[in-house]
Amino acid sequence: MEDQLLDRTRRLLTDYLTFCAQEPGAPEPPPTSVEAALLRSVAAHIQHQHRFFFSPFMDYQGNRLELVTQMADALLFDDQSFNWGRLVLLLTFAGTLLNQGSCKAIRRRNVVRNQIQVVRDCHLLVDLLCNRLLGQHRSWLEARDGWDGFCRFFKSPLPLSFWRRLLIKAFLSCIITTAILYIWKNYLKVLKF
Repeated sequence: MEDQLLDRTRRLLTDYLTFCAQEPGAPEPPPTSVEAALLRSVAAHIQHQHRFFFSPFMDYQGNRLELVTQMADALLFDDQSFNWGRLVLLLTFAGTLLNQGSCKAIRRRNVVRNQIQVVRDCHLLVDLLCNRLLGQHRSWLEARDGWDGFCRFFKSPLPLSFWRRLLIKAFLSCIITTAILYIWKNYLKVLKF
């Protein structure tokens, strides 16, 4: 039996993340669905409005999967706090990490290696996000009519204050999570000696 929500989620995430990971100067591929076009638009708006938060993550060369996992842990921890805004914020963050648009020096030195890494991370992030969304939040998505509900929700724009509050909470959660992981790793190193 075909899982339509899974198929649609995978197509949407693949569309958005491959769009974000495309090489600079490459022709922009058309969106594969209405929700893909809407996600691209909403994510671009969020990136523009909150570029102070997103800009340090552009051209990211570290472990994208680990960083998105940390952000997902901070944003998607339960169904009660889960909402379309948190979901779009997470997807925008993942897309920003894949954006290699201005990374000219790295591209010149390691063109093929960097492209392979971005493509690999794109596929891994699609899998991670599909598993996370449909594993933890399937009932929430189904109760809100899946991606059709997403499209209805974003037809009317939310006030800027909503996005600011959401971004501040997400940013603080990410910083706290990163600090805890850093302290924990250093504590474990001390215990080994």
